[in-house]
Amino acid sequence: MPPPVTIVVPCYNEQAGVPALVERLGRVIEGPGRGWEVLFVDDGSADRTFARLLASVHQEPWARVLRHPTNLGLGAALRTGFDYVESPIVCTIDSDCTYAPERLPELVELIEQGADISTASAWHPGSAAAQGNPVRIALSRGVSGIYKLLIGQDVHTFTCLFRAYRREVLQQIRFRSHGFAAVAELMLRSILAGYEVRELPMQLEERRFGESKLKVGDAIVAHASLLTMTATLVAMQKLRMYGK
Repeated sequence: MPPPVTIVVPCYNEQAGVPALVERLGRVIEGPGRGWEVLFVDDGSADRTFARLLASVHQEPWARVLRHPTNLGLGAALRTGFDYVESPIVCTIDSDCTYAPERLPELVELIEQGADISTASAWHPGSAAAQGNPVRIALSRGVSGIYKLLIGQDVHTFTCLFRAYRREVLQQIRFRSHGFAAVAELMLRSILAGYEVRELPMQLEERRFGESKLKVGDAIVAHASLLTMTATLVAMQKLRMYGK
């Protein structure tokens, strides 16, 4: 029988933060009556991330480690993780712990209460001010605002990886992006397909280990393409509505 919750953790060149990441996830997993599992996906790291993951979890029954031989991007790492998941609830988190892993049970609770997707929301009015790289913050906040206007839904944050899903959503929704834009694409396609999203106001914290892998130029190009795709899907949806 599969565990009730699987946490998928994409990792790329995060060797310095692996011990803290595993320790914090261990405390979450070992909560009363949980029985959850963690699936780490090393996305072709060029440093010792994979070795440190193996060393850190080799005696932990709740952990599995997968590896891409080369770096394929965040979207590809997520697809690999989802292919290996059988739990009814699937969480995804950032390997840099910029959102507190200890708050995962709150996201899972929102799914258990009826949501199809629950997400940490740094741009929700109830969230504390974000910390970290101002360029990353401006990009995330800016594109999230545009997506919110475009689809006409009261969702504030589209770029946050820190989420929980019903597994059925991941089985039905196909996303194509390979990089960071995959996170927004998965959310947008799910909303347009009628799935319910609930947000949990949560502060984006400053990274403590390593450096961000986000390349601003690549991200802008990817989101521009995603905006075009979303506008097309919204237009098609309206045409179908008016055609009835």
